Amino acid sequence: MQVLQIPTQINFSPLSRRYTLEEFWALPEPEDRSHYELIGGYLFMVPPPNPPHGDVGARMNMALMKFILENKVDGQVHHPREPIWRSVDDPTYLEPDMMYVSNTLRAQMGDKRTSADIVFEYVSRSTSIYDRTTKADTYLALGVRELWLIDPATLTITVRHAGEEEGVAVWESWLYQSGEHAKSRVLAGWEVSVSELFQGLV
Repeated sequence: MQVLQIPTQINFSPLSRRYTLEEFWALPEPEDRSHYELIGGYLFMVPPPNPPHGDVGARMNMALMKFILENKVDGQVHHPREPIWRSVDDPTYLEPDMMYVSNTLRAQMGDKRTSADIVFEYVSRSTSIYDRTTKADTYLALGVRELWLIDPATLTITVRHAGEEEGVAVWESWLYQSGEHAKSRVLAGWEVSVSELFQGLV
């Protein structure tokens, strides 16, 4: 008789299981290039991105780094698998496609990166709803000041700015389309041509 190894039981239902950060870190990696994220102890499966995700990311990185270097802006730019995470009360672990963290915010946070000044998500067909709802609202709750949602399917960039309405944190959204330039408030003066960003990719 052969004893079969029992696979790790992974539970996504918020009704039956919440994970600590240590339990989350101990989960086996998915085999299909997906990855897990944790929001308030609840587990989410993030499917692998669709093309032209990588090309969009490369162009956004070049545009951001060019502005930062030319204007001697302080701070750092991070990419996966660098996370935003917290372990107290509601353990959360998210991996933005790209994020900018100023030196001021980094000093306030200390050793744990619990937020970012700007987060960028390159929206894929497989992640569009998650990126625009659950993940976006979690960034808002974590104190992210600005969120860029770059969507090659619609050839648009949505820039959301953190605001407040009747004491509740809300996103103020601006949609930029072909022929327009998406603009940042956090990095004043930085803008990205929507047409140039997607040119030749779709």
